[in-house]
Parts: sequence; C-alpha cells; structure tokens
Amino acid sequence: MVTGLRLGRNTIIRHYVIEVSSLLIGLTASALSQGGIDGYPFEVPADPRSFAMGESFVALPSNPAALVYNPAGLAGLSGIHVSYSQRSLARENDWTLRSFNAAVGTSFGVFAVQYNRDSYGMLPFTTDETKPPVMNTYDYDVAFGYALLLGRGFSIGAAAKYYDYAGYIPDPSIASVSTSSTTPARLFDVGLVYTFRRFHSQAVVEDSITMGMSYQNIGSNPGMNYPGIHMLDFIPAGMPEYFRAGVSYALKVIPRKAGDPSPLEAVISGEYRSLQTSGGPDVWGFGLEWTIDEIVSLRMGGSTQEGENSPLLRYGLGVRLPVRKLGFDLSLQYAVIPWQNLSAFSIDVQYPGGPF
Repeated sequence: MVTGLRLGRNTIIRHYVIEVSSLLIGLTASALSQGGIDGYPFEVPADPRSFAMGESFVALPSNPAALVYNPAGLAGLSGIHVSYSQRSLARENDWTLRSFNAAVGTSFGVFAVQYNRDSYGMLPFTTDETKPPVMNTYDYDVAFGYALLLGRGFSIGAAAKYYDYAGYIPDPSIASVSTSSTTPARLFDVGLVYTFRRFHSQAVVEDSITMGMSYQNIGSNPGMNYPGIHMLDFIPAGMPEYFRAGVSYALKVIPRKAGDPSPLEAVISGEYRSLQTSGGPDVWGFGLEWTIDEIVSLRMGGSTQEGENSPLLRYGLGVRLPVRKLGFDLSLQYAVIPWQNLSAFSIDVQYPGGPF
C-alpha cells in the first residue's frame, strides 16, 4: 500500500514538474518571439535581402517582403512573386524561421500573403533519465496585405495578421501529453510611401528618393493557458507595437540600347524604429546594394539592435537568372552575420507579365 502511494505521489510530482517546465519553456519562447537577436516574427526577418541591408526596408518601394516592414511598399509590384525563405537562428537548438510569400499586382492594387513559422526545434528537459520528455514548440503568423498606388508618388497599404503559439510535451513515463492552449493575437499594420522620381538631372541615369513610414501590430495580445497550474492559468504576452520611418535613394544607369539590362543599379537605405509599447531602445539601421547587369547583387548593412551603440555588419549576395524561354525570373538570395553564425537564404520566382 505504501509503495502504491509512493508511486502515485511520484507520478503526480513528475506530472507537475512537466507542467511547470512547459510553462517556463513557453514563457521563454514567448520572450524570444518579441525581442532580441532571436526575436520573431516582428524583429527578425527571414528575407535575406532585407536581412543583409540592416532591415532598413520601410522606405523601399516595389518590395515583395513589405509585409514585414511597410505594406505600402507592395504598391509598385507587377506580375506574380512567389518566394520561400529560411533563416537559421541558433544552430545548437536547431531553431529555424521559415517564411512563404506571394504577391500579385493587378490594375486595382497589389495583394499579398505571407506565412511565417518559427520552430524552436526539439527542446529536451529531463524529469526521467531513462525516458526524457521532449518539447516541440513553434510560433507562427499569417498576414494578408493590400497596397494601392495613388499617383504622384504616393502609395498606401494595410495588412491584417494572425499570430499564435503552439507547443506540446510528450511524457512517456506517464503516457500522456501536456498541451498549452493560447488566445491568438489579431494585429493590423498601416503604411505610407512617397517617392520623388527623376531627382537627378542627367539623362544617362534614373534616380529617386523615397520616404516611408509605418505603424505595426495594432490590436489584441495573445495569452497562454497551462492546464494543471491553477495559480498561473492565464499568461498574457504583449505584442510589440512599432513605429518605423526611413528614407532610401535608388540610382539606375540607363543602358545604351533599349531592352538591354542596366549595367549598374545602386540603393542606399536608412531606417529608424521605435518600440511604442515599452521603454526599449530605439533602433537605427542602414543598407547598401549594388546590382551589376541586373544579375548579381552585392549587399551590406547594419543595425544597432545587435551592435548596441554601433551597427553590427551583415553581408549578402543575390543572383538573378532570367529564364526567358519559360517566361519567369529565378533569384537566389543569401545573407549572413558571420560573427554570430546567422544565415538566411531564399528562392524567389517572378512572372514579370502576370495574368493582369
């Protein structure tokens, strides 16, 4: 009888330890999802082009990754854009951020959709040395965006986002699964872009200056429920609201023969980001891009988020392969922060003509 009571008590204690561990890991994942170098999905993009350019993309028009920074940046797109991006966040834990993007330009605006999923991998913690349970957890968001070119250089855009967290812990020792439930967040972004075209007077180049701003993550906050832990049944997790503002300058050398690729294109961008929901530090970023013959792009940038008072440099490379016989362009993008072993890559497909 005593042995049975001891076994029952051990089972209850083990189950409680698993619940508490689930809570702690869930809170850790929630904290990582809102800030820091491993922050997602609002501070760390998977798109390697914006990653390499210091995430200074609030003032870049015709940008397929605009749903992360400023939905108004979608307005200049034409045709169909589809991309898959992947970023390694922490190699030792196999944390991976994956992003799927699609955008289509029409005569009445540009529509876009994005799905981000940040997987923290299999996070082990030990309650039984012979049968250690493992936690598999991730957070994700789905975004739908729309942008419209109003004329005279003005573009507006808006996005609706759904954010949620999922996780579970299998426990072989008691043949059960501990699952946390969440109340998802529903968020909205708004943005504005204004472009001055033909700023340069020489006829051999085309250039423009673009200013952009956006306000992000207006809406509700998610919450987490952990069954069995009555003193901590509901854990709120606030979503960060951002104000972004920036400027970019783009220059394109006009080819001598109509229809030929431009021999050189250059983009310089800068961005200021302020966290509105807490006293976090303001972030400054910059980015540079050089594109040769519309095929090879070299990029670098920095952001004070990682470098504190001085930017930590990132580098990137992009290769565009026009598959003209099949009617689309294929681009391969790569970016890295070498000192932190962070890297990102993407595959982008564009159908320039599109159905509309």
